[in-house]
Amino acid sequence: MDGTQALLGNPDSDDIREWSDLSSDCPDSAIVLAYPDAESGTYEYFCEAIMNDDCSFGTGTQSADDNVLVNTLTGNEAAVGYFGFAYYVENTATLSAAAVKNADGNYVSPSGSTVADGTYNPLSRPLFMNLNVGDLDKTAPFLNFGYGDGGDVLVEGTGYVPLTSDNEAVMRDRIAMSTYQTECGPDGAIAIAGSSTVLPLAEAWAQRYDADCSGSDITVEGGGSSSGAGRVCANSEKGTPVDIGDMSREWKTTEADRGADGYTMSCLKGDTSRKAVQIVVAYDGLSVVMKKGGVAEACVNALGGLTPDQLRYIFSGNTTVELAANGWDSSSLGNPDGDEIREWSDLSSDCDTDAIVLAYPDAESGTFEYFCEAIMHEECTFGTGTQSPDDNVLVNTLTGDGAAVGYFGYAYYIKNTATLAAAPVMNSAGDYVSPEADSVADGSYNPLARPIFMNLHTAGLSKTAPFLQFGFSNIGDSLVESVGYVPIPDSVKRQMLGRLVGETAVCGVNDIIINEIHQDGEPEDYIELKNVGSAACSLHGWHIADGGTYDSNDPSSSTGFTITGYALGVGEYWLGYEDEVESFTFGLSKGGEDVYLIAPDGTVVDQVTAGSYGDDGNSVNNCGSSDESATPSPGADNNCS
Repeated sequence: MDGTQALLGNPDSDDIREWSDLSSDCPDSAIVLAYPDAESGTYEYFCEAIMNDDCSFGTGTQSADDNVLVNTLTGNEAAVGYFGFAYYVENTATLSAAAVKNADGNYVSPSGSTVADGTYNPLSRPLFMNLNVGDLDKTAPFLNFGYGDGGDVLVEGTGYVPLTSDNEAVMRDRIAMSTYQTECGPDGAIAIAGSSTVLPLAEAWAQRYDADCSGSDITVEGGGSSSGAGRVCANSEKGTPVDIGDMSREWKTTEADRGADGYTMSCLKGDTSRKAVQIVVAYDGLSVVMKKGGVAEACVNALGGLTPDQLRYIFSGNTTVELAANGWDSSSLGNPDGDEIREWSDLSSDCDTDAIVLAYPDAESGTFEYFCEAIMHEECTFGTGTQSPDDNVLVNTLTGDGAAVGYFGYAYYIKNTATLAAAPVMNSAGDYVSPEADSVADGSYNPLARPIFMNLHTAGLSKTAPFLQFGFSNIGDSLVESVGYVPIPDSVKRQMLGRLVGETAVCGVNDIIINEIHQDGEPEDYIELKNVGSAACSLHGWHIADGGTYDSNDPSSSTGFTITGYALGVGEYWLGYEDEVESFTFGLSKGGEDVYLIAPDGTVVDQVTAGSYGDDGNSVNNCGSSDESATPSPGADNNCS
């Protein structure tokens, strides 16, 4: 069926609703109506979705009891009505359901799959339970039961459609966020300022932390990464001092010196006695964006994506001769006309001849600087365009011109997916990859995936560390996702939590050992280190190598994996998984090989053999003894020394 008057195939203009008005193929019977009571949510939803909120229904059987409606429908062949999917399923022996045209122009019947996947629109809808926050301790377990396998069976048993796994996860997070008990730090004010990229996350964390901790008063400002670096160092040129400086780039060597632990920064401007601890709080993927349906998107679609060299050409204000002199690949242009005017057709003859319009962040932004480093080879001469510290200004430029292209953080792209499209970008493996949560998290969206930071003034860690510990909770992760960024994995989270103790000395050669190795030929292979020393220390600069990456002539030059900025308490473990972010990048051979632990000064501190194993087994090495049948025991003391 279709509800628009223009689709009446045989109207007789008598204002009596008859089936023959729809088509001459239909009987000349008056349409009989059956529909829910006006107090029903079903009535209101139909009114909104179909009637455009004009709820003047024709005369018919109107009842709050769906069984009354069923009796009307089964008692009159000319009757039509509506109610929930469950009651239709209960009565399929006597009732049939009409296929309804959806937004894509397809006629779709109601079924479990079409309701779940949204193709049965506009008549598929969510059903709600609203929980009193004060009673969540007893109602949350009830809802979590409902989201379990048994609950899904009961949902289906009553004729409704269970939530998809993704939507269920969102609802579970909502319950968790409502029941989570924040561990508050000391009462007092916390001042945060800096990167506009980090701003929405800082605001989300601060709002929830302040709500849970009555003694906390957090203020959050933007200003750019340079402002974040300056204000945490009490540089008056950038503004008043803050406890946390937000940055979407690394520190510059002119701003601070990096300590031996790899994460404590000593300020070089402002108050040079101040230090800050650098903390990764999330991952972002700079998104190259265009107006949906514009000539820019059409060009990118024709190309399959954009290469870093094409991006460099698009955004650079330098001539092609100047670009080529700095390593730019001119073959990235498929149809150059030599006039130095940047046009989409320069990339390919399949693209329109419109001039490329640019929109990009202010030069004080860490996003600007990161793009400059990752794409422009640090030659930051951009072409003329709209340049602003306000991402909303950039969005307006992009949506206002189909030939425009720009870039900003992943969160702002996610907020504007209704009007903007993101270009796939060729990565180091030669694949075109779009910015998505998974591609940002696993690093395949390179070179435009990046970490974003909060830098904590060391003198204020007693009040700011609890705020970051909250941020690294499951609730904090949900807030990271809610603003459009990607939470850091648990391995990196452990590393960051270790940094909150403040500056630590680098581990000595007698402090660290290989505690366990596990190999099964899959990415779940891991290497575990343990601090057997008498004090917390930093693994920054420690190195792990296997037989293929170890340099026996100069162990410090081995090309395995170098640990960065990981603080390890007494008796604590560092667990590195193969190919995980911030973990080792080589595989452990099925045939067996040696693994080397190398101190920053090049001393080989420990050497353990990863043994061979059969097709169906794995190998676990505890304290130098390989056993194919042993059970992996990460985090357990193997009494190695």
